[in-house]
Amino acid sequence: MNKNVKIIVPIFLALVLFYVIIATRPLSPEIQFLPVWTIDLESYTKSENELPTAEDFNQAVSFKFGQNLGYFTTDGKILSYITFPYKTTVSNDAYTLFGTSSEEMQIISPAGTEIGKISVTGFPYFTEDRKFIFLPGGSSFSKLNDDGSVAWTYEGFTPITAFSSSKTGTVAGFSDGSVLAFDADGNITQQYNPGGSNYEVILGAAISETSKYIATLSGQGGQRFVISKKTDADYGSHTSIVFYKSMEHELNRQVLIKFSRDEKKVFYDNASGIGIVSCKNFRNTDIPIKGKILSILESESGEEIFILSKEGKTYTVSTIESFDAFAGSFSFDAESACMAVKGNSLFIGRDGKLSRIDIIHR
Repeated sequence: MNKNVKIIVPIFLALVLFYVIIATRPLSPEIQFLPVWTIDLESYTKSENELPTAEDFNQAVSFKFGQNLGYFTTDGKILSYITFPYKTTVSNDAYTLFGTSSEEMQIISPAGTEIGKISVTGFPYFTEDRKFIFLPGGSSFSKLNDDGSVAWTYEGFTPITAFSSSKTGTVAGFSDGSVLAFDADGNITQQYNPGGSNYEVILGAAISETSKYIATLSGQGGQRFVISKKTDADYGSHTSIVFYKSMEHELNRQVLIKFSRDEKKVFYDNASGIGIVSCKNFRNTDIPIKGKILSILESESGEEIFILSKEGKTYTVSTIESFDAFAGSFSFDAESACMAVKGNSLFIGRDGKLSRIDIIHR
């Protein structure tokens, strides 16, 4: 064996051994959906031993599908199950029933007690611990206090076509392509037009937890997704456009947009499924999702995003981990359905049944 071979062979073997050592690492845990319980709401009846406690109501999770709403606990105790005749809006804190011209609406707690009244005609909207009412005409809205009294009102002349709120602010998009953001006291903090389209209309909008970012999907004939950033007023403008993407395929309906709680990413409905943009480096990723997106929810750990979509009578729940890793999905047929998240558990309501599915990593 010549001298060169004697040198090369050991080096080659050492490299192979080194590669095997660094490549032989345990696989990252995979997400699994673990069914915990399913309750048939239609046949469910309360017994004296199942009377809910004050703690149950403090931890209540709401559901609404079809013409039914109610509250339950994570261990499967049904706190209420109500059939409503016309319209409702519900959050984990309260709900109200209303019609097309209701002049007074009761605000009801999960325990079934009245905690306030709305004495303004319009269409109420409850989300988390925030309450709003859209006024007749569709161009104005009011922020409500917990008891239903009016905290502040915005009066406009252009129809509102998109709306969202966070803990610190509210954003409204309008049919003329304009966007207005408000602070907790109703003061306008941002005002701009994403522009870039032949027909400017805001189809979807979201505001981040600290009101630092606003995201919109807007326009027909040059539809675009835009992220704006709140800037220092000393520079003469409250808004700076930090990202935009022209959409290859356009939608002509209202869409969902949602920021993660940590404001590191934003998810938006588009014609190909779900779009995801990093708010750190503004990298965009598109993940195919079946059907129209109905709900986008984040687990309390922030490790997963759950997406409920519908195509025909088939509903699909898709899960995204990390930034843009598609972790899996499951589908079911139903006339109506809803989705909720508490802790790292997923709750699915469909056609009179309610199920808990735990999210585990193995």
